[in-house]
Amino acid sequence: MNLLCSADFHGLVPTQMSYIVQQREVDAIVCGGDFSPHGWHGEGESLDDVISFLLGLNKPIFFVQGNMDPSPDYFTHLESSYNNLNYIHLKRAKIGDYYLVGIGDFHFMPSVVMDKLESLVKKNPSKTIIVSHYPPKGLVDLADDGEHAGIEEFRELIEKYQPLLFICGHIHEAAGTTKLGKTTVVNVAMKNVLAEINEDEVNISLV
Repeated sequence: MNLLCSADFHGLVPTQMSYIVQQREVDAIVCGGDFSPHGWHGEGESLDDVISFLLGLNKPIFFVQGNMDPSPDYFTHLESSYNNLNYIHLKRAKIGDYYLVGIGDFHFMPSVVMDKLESLVKKNPSKTIIVSHYPPKGLVDLADDGEHAGIEEFRELIEKYQPLLFICGHIHEAAGTTKLGKTTVVNVAMKNVLAEINEDEVNISLV
């Protein structure tokens, strides 16, 4: 299974994806949020351009929202209009032999959110791919100011359950990949990354 992954578009249409989809076998597109350039204040034209382009690639799209994106209600409504658009924030979606579990931006009731996320991950961790806007603490999260800006609870979740793959974005300058135990962690902020999964082996490449 091949997943074409990216995050943090910020209004820029990822035109290179069209070439990648033509040249490589891509089963689905996975997006870690921040489609919108400047937050959501009613404008949204660039956000719409990005999503329209992604829909035009004619591949299933699995995504969460970022901290600069509209509210979940916006994406829930959008999802209802397109068969291949899958908004997976706090949801579990099956793809091939694996499960995508999403966690987008959240600012309220973090303990409730984490309880829900954990309940989804623990069902089958070794076959689970987490799609998050934010990185885990201390992993592909080093900001320009020298601070590790990731989420401690995400790191604890990885350490406890060892999911197959953790895809994130948010910290643009920290794009890259690492491992924590059995879990591959990749920050795809402003990049096009191919995650190739074969018999529970993960290969990450910049494309």
